Amino acid sequence: MDFSLEYTEEQEDFAKEVREWIKENVPAGLVNLRDPIKKTYEQWQLRRELGRRLGKKGWLYAGLSSQYGGGGLDAEHRFVLSQEFEKAEIGYPPFYDSARLAVGPILSLGTDEQKERFLPPIFRGEVTTWQLFTEPEAGTDEANQQTDALRHEKEGEYFIINGSKIFVGGLYAPPDQLLLLTRSDREAPRHDNLAMFLAPGNLEGVSITPLPLFVSGTLSQVIGSTVDQAPAVKHQVFFDDVKVHERYLIGGERDGWRVTTATLDVEHGGGQVGVPPENYVVTRFLDQCRSNPKIVKRLEENPQLLENMVNVYIGSEIQRLWGLRNSWLSGSGIRAPYAGPQLGLYTKMFGGQMIADIARVLGPCTFTEGTEWGLEEDLFEVTQRAGLCFAPAGTPEAQKIIISRALTIGRQPGGRS
Repeated sequence: MDFSLEYTEEQEDFAKEVREWIKENVPAGLVNLRDPIKKTYEQWQLRRELGRRLGKKGWLYAGLSSQYGGGGLDAEHRFVLSQEFEKAEIGYPPFYDSARLAVGPILSLGTDEQKERFLPPIFRGEVTTWQLFTEPEAGTDEANQQTDALRHEKEGEYFIINGSKIFVGGLYAPPDQLLLLTRSDREAPRHDNLAMFLAPGNLEGVSITPLPLFVSGTLSQVIGSTVDQAPAVKHQVFFDDVKVHERYLIGGERDGWRVTTATLDVEHGGGQVGVPPENYVVTRFLDQCRSNPKIVKRLEENPQLLENMVNVYIGSEIQRLWGLRNSWLSGSGIRAPYAGPQLGLYTKMFGGQMIADIARVLGPCTFTEGTEWGLEEDLFEVTQRAGLCFAPAGTPEAQKIIISRALTIGRQPGGRS
């Protein structure tokens, strides 16, 4: 297992090309904000523009087929892309979007017409997509969908959708597309009663309500050099007799669970590309411990806090090594479905402990932002919020179940739940 992060000669040549591209294509005025909620519409649009420029180059979905607008790059070149964007503190990809979850199912289950229609706009960064899976009664148990998509009795090529989704989406509604999981048959057996759509976001009968009290991002979304992958705001989406044509159906009318499984594999870390970003929060925390006179004095007067500081460092190194292991597995073509959930589980559990240790060392400054008492702008306050957000991408309990099934240990009820 090679954990070396040094570029080869070929990679270094490509890195020079990437650095020059970044210098010439990052839109003027783009600001790196630490709190995702504070991203204005103008800043959001600048990130959209950067995404479109990446898409035009073929680098937004750099590893996917050039036939539909991807870059067709191998793992070594994708590694360079992710590293150079991270070094530039821009982040890669540059904005929160769930289209990546739809790409695999479209490629494997979509018709040729759907591939030609859906994939180029996604690969070029021209559309935004929200993932609409979670419902008030269907969170971890994604198969328990109550939102109906039933065939229209008179116009059989249409489905009529009624129900609601919760804790979904990101900044600035509506999106262009909805990756929408539904129940297509109220009588069919569990898992055989689901349908997945990639539907337009502006359909008549769709209404969107923000949920501003929901945490603006998970720990993994805010510990890098940017927070551009954090959703910032979540929403509830209601469907009232929404009419959707079958051309937006991915796979068959009963293939929704197969599509869902493919998307969840990506969401849970399957096929991770590139080395995970440096834990920027930990780096800045250790800098405070070394160079901030107030924090240095606090550590000198309370030497027991050194243990908390060391815990944060060791925990972040373990997290980094998990990520390097996963990146190596992906680049080697080794299928290890347990790997992504292992890192996800560790990140959630470490996050809860990390924010507690940081708070003990930094004291009340950890919970302030926008005042003279704050440290590193909003960095630590945002981290405190994110470290408590366990649910997105699978709760710790759900991650344990996924790991056990991937390792074929424990109860295996027909491979589905």
